[in-house]
Amino acid sequence: MEIGDTVLHPRYGVGVIDHIEKRDQDGEIREFFVIPKPSIASTILVPVDSASELGLRPISSADKLNKAIQILSGENDEGLLSCALRNVSWNDPLALARAIRTKATEPKPRYPKVSELQQLKRAKKLLAEEMSVVLGISEDKVTALIDCKDANPDTAAAGGNA
Repeated sequence: MEIGDTVLHPRYGVGVIDHIEKRDQDGEIREFFVIPKPSIASTILVPVDSASELGLRPISSADKLNKAIQILSGENDEGLLSCALRNVSWNDPLALARAIRTKATEPKPRYPKVSELQQLKRAKKLLAEEMSVVLGISEDKVTALIDCKDANPDTAAAGGNA
């Protein structure tokens, strides 16, 4: 990863590496990726030497995200039953889509667990932000796709070409 790359942080979402900064941390000079996040009025600092361990990764390809849309729309149910939010890899958009689809299709519990609701909200946010950036679809359309209200892959493909 280098300056100008669009990356996904598993906690804060999509951002662009602005520059690399050297800072003193516990008496040791370390390099950090500086990723401004205007949406949360903050700047994220990620150590260069442990960025991949922390989950920082380049954003996914359009093909991979179109597969995620197919999973959300129910066209591709491969691996759907074996996916749960507590076991999901936050760095894999296909795993996020499977987990969201699984939660959408299973019966709603009478008393849902707050932690599961928070994880579902986080998974939807990460997937929506990445799809919006990569496919060029508005946030509203992506949210509708993820909520399985308007999960039509043709709409997403058309939005990606605009």
